[in-house]
Amino acid sequence: MKKILFALVALLPLLVSCGKEDRGDNSFKDPHFLPYAGKLIMNSYVPAASSVTKATDQVGILESIEFTESGLYVVGTLVDGKLEFLTGSYQVNGDTYDLDGFGTVKLTVTRASLTGVIIRYLSGLIETLTAEFMHATGTNVAYRGWTIDRTRVTINGFHTPASADFKGCNFEEMAKFLNDNGHKGSLLPPGSLKSVSITGTNSIIFAYSDGTADVAEYSFSGSNINFSWQSGSRLMEVENGKATIDYLDGKCILKIEAALKGSTTSGVVTFVLSPMD
Repeated sequence: MKKILFALVALLPLLVSCGKEDRGDNSFKDPHFLPYAGKLIMNSYVPAASSVTKATDQVGILESIEFTESGLYVVGTLVDGKLEFLTGSYQVNGDTYDLDGFGTVKLTVTRASLTGVIIRYLSGLIETLTAEFMHATGTNVAYRGWTIDRTRVTINGFHTPASADFKGCNFEEMAKFLNDNGHKGSLLPPGSLKSVSITGTNSIIFAYSDGTADVAEYSFSGSNINFSWQSGSRLMEVENGKATIDYLDGKCILKIEAALKGSTTSGVVTFVLSPMD
């Protein structure tokens, strides 16, 4: 469902004027869930009857659960060879994570780098698994959830370059812009991009208003980011990309550059982001 969005997003640029001489107050408080943030990578691959993805409503194999620094969880499930991600908010009570709309995840004794995991789904089904728990590091102000203030889209490679500004990131508005500027047949589902999370376990999470997500693995080099999609089969048209990150007056400026495979169409999208907490 998001394949078309990132075939779109990978095409785009947002140019934000950033005065180098005065960048304002760019200090950020530690996100609230930083002490609990991390990623569970399952060692026991047992199909779970209740591991149903919101995107496909199919039973899958639970592969990972990530807890972000700003209270968002991301469950990765393998369905017919494809990774599907669902998201929601979580709370913590001792060694138990309460995942809204999913169930509870309790962490037990760690042995030989593996952590015991007891999952109680909303259906009442209980699974006992083992996983590697990667603890998040709080060494970068980027490691948190960010909400979308606005987006500017610029397209190259059609008849003439075109650009537009959007409040938030609404799919229907962006599809209309593409159709009006030479990219006929651009269809996007109702909804929007709700938030972007950059985690201390090297994930960038694009969370949508329908509770699903796309996830990329990334590496930093100064203000530059190289990333590759985990859900590659959903985004095969889009090449792995590059991005830059900057800060201005308490905002995060995330600029993504990419191109469609086998196409001369390219561009950049820049998100203007506010911290979730």
